[in-house]
Amino acid sequence: HCSAVFYYNNKFCLCDSISPAELMMTTTFRTAERHGYAVEVSPFVPHRVACATSQYYGITGCGSLFVLDQTKSGVALVGSWAWGDGLFDVTWSEANEHVLVAAGGDGSLQLWDTTNQNAPLRVVKEHAQE
Repeated sequence: HCSAVFYYNNKFCLCDSISPAELMMTTTFRTAERHGYAVEVSPFVPHRVACATSQYYGITGCGSLFVLDQTKSGVALVGSWAWGDGLFDVTWSEANEHVLVAAGGDGSLQLWDTTNQNAPLRVVKEHAQE
């Protein structure tokens, strides 16, 4: 169960509690060439998090959506998806454990399904930019 999740030094850090002693035992997942902007714990799977990331601190470049599981042996990648612009926010569906929505710097919202490793299920673009 993830009770604390934070981003530090190009790594997503997951821990069971936020006490100083246990923070030293935090598990991490490095996101190469990506910087974290949002982390959301799944309402259905307590050890699963979704992470929205961007290249170059969100100024330019692409984004990636990561879904990670905290396991006894560390952090495991469940899936990752690339997007043509930075991703700055993510949230899980409250009705389906596999569905999430990410917000991109291009003004789009993408509906993703963790069981589909291809493109998002749907993209809605209402703004010209973030």
